[in-house]
Amino acid sequence: MSDKQLPADPASPVVPAVPRTYNMEQSGDGTNIGVAQSVSLIASGEAGIQTGTIENVNVNIQSISVAPPLITPQPKIQPQMVEMDRTHYNLFVTYGIDWRNPNETTFKVEPDRVLTGYMEDSVKAEFSTLTDEAIARIKRFPSIFANENNAFGHTDEEQILAFGFVKQIKVRRNGVMIYPEIRCYLPQQRLNEALFELDITGTDSFNEFNRMHWSIKKIDLIAELQELGFNL
Repeated sequence: MSDKQLPADPASPVVPAVPRTYNMEQSGDGTNIGVAQSVSLIASGEAGIQTGTIENVNVNIQSISVAPPLITPQPKIQPQMVEMDRTHYNLFVTYGIDWRNPNETTFKVEPDRVLTGYMEDSVKAEFSTLTDEAIARIKRFPSIFANENNAFGHTDEEQILAFGFVKQIKVRRNGVMIYPEIRCYLPQQRLNEALFELDITGTDSFNEFNRMHWSIKKIDLIAELQELGFNL
């Protein structure tokens, strides 16, 4: 046996390993979940370029439940702790309030719009007197603070309403002043789509979000919003 080293085979050159870049393009009708109808695969690198077509690709995608948008404000002052009563909730619909500005959220409800409609007679009888005892209970209810819809029966995706509690109520002869304590914001259109769940009176062309007023609903608001996907 010879101890001489043989030269490398010129037909088998040694090529350093180079990472390749893969560009994948999918074409075909339908969604991107399931089977791709036509996929073009291009591999490029120092060792050359390869092209090809894969007729069918099985793709497994895990389904993820995404809650509707919920925007939480960053209050400068820590919110007060509230002894919550979830048996009812307040629905306030007003106009022109910037809910994101904590210094401009106070609003007045006209006397003829204070607990006069869109509510059960028993609830109206219990709270419309606005006695000290009634106000104390009202302040423990979760509350929705909304401006009127931008259209009849619906609104645009940009309009938001506020969720929170009533911090203070001032009753006067010419109306009732409401001082909200806002905890977070919700997309108003999503609640337009949940009239039944929230016991809100209305149709596709007109509902309570189209009329300035204050009503009280005998509904667990937080439970219903959670069922709608809001992480409260």
